[in-house]
Amino acid sequence: MKLQPTDNDIYIEKNFFKKEIPEESRESAMSDLFFNYKEHWKMSFWFMLILASGIATLGLSENASATVIGAMIVAPLGQPIVALGGTVALGWRNESVKMLGLILLGAATVILVGFLFGFILNEANPNDQILARTAPDIRDLGIAIFAGAAGAYGYFRSEYSSVLAGVAIAVALVPPLCACGMMLEAQHFILAKGALLLFFTNFIGIALAAITVFFFLGAKHTANTKWFYSGTVVVFLISLLILIPLSINYNLASSQSQSQTAIFEKASTILNDKKNVLIIKEVTITGTEVIITINDLPSDKIIVKNLTKEIQKTTPLQVLLQNSND
Repeated sequence: MKLQPTDNDIYIEKNFFKKEIPEESRESAMSDLFFNYKEHWKMSFWFMLILASGIATLGLSENASATVIGAMIVAPLGQPIVALGGTVALGWRNESVKMLGLILLGAATVILVGFLFGFILNEANPNDQILARTAPDIRDLGIAIFAGAAGAYGYFRSEYSSVLAGVAIAVALVPPLCACGMMLEAQHFILAKGALLLFFTNFIGIALAAITVFFFLGAKHTANTKWFYSGTVVVFLISLLILIPLSINYNLASSQSQSQTAIFEKASTILNDKKNVLIIKEVTITGTEVIITINDLPSDKIIVKNLTKEIQKTTPLQVLLQNSND
């Protein structure tokens, strides 16, 4: 498909956007936003997405924050999400479906890359960079909304295009998906679910903000408002549903000390029933995961796995056991 618009497209652009905004700015914003009209966009999009996935997965594996940040900037997944907000605001139903399909397929691809790298690397336990992306709460939705608004305005007004890199860093899309794939491979399903929740939190927050910004900038179709209202309501309802697990995570974080005491007592009871009594040195809760540090943890992975399963039955959090000597 070509980027060059038809006469009808030009007419739509001229009538959708406020007149005080120069025509060239409108056309530039549309051209940058709907990249799928550009020639050879598919090759570029998928190539950059896979590269970003590889960078993010290796960065997560190495616990390297700088590498993960680099992957955020390289990743092209944020643009179709902002574009989705634009298509809903413009009332373009077919384009909305295309953007949604592209986003979901892209997300599945990133998860697969993370899963494959997790299988190859075979890491024993998740590190700080992975754990930081497995326990989102309501604050993450707020960040996504504000960053999404900045990103949508940046795409619309070329003089603020410099904010896009900052938006990519503030709202991570590819790293949580990579973390999800890695945790699925490691069978840490609670952590995988948390990472996937972070992605959808950022996805919905950006889309909702983009719809709002484009609408108030004048991107609206007076002849096709049904899709705008329908799409906006769907996004808004999904955001309300996402608030439920986000609020639960926030409450867990606020009552951390009580949870630590309860988990310490339950885990100690289980470990004291074993032939070789294991002593808990520390219990640390980070979002939806609890890290239990044990003195002289057995080196046998099967024993550790069975112990983890027993303790896991006593808490809704993801249990991770580590040796105090690590």
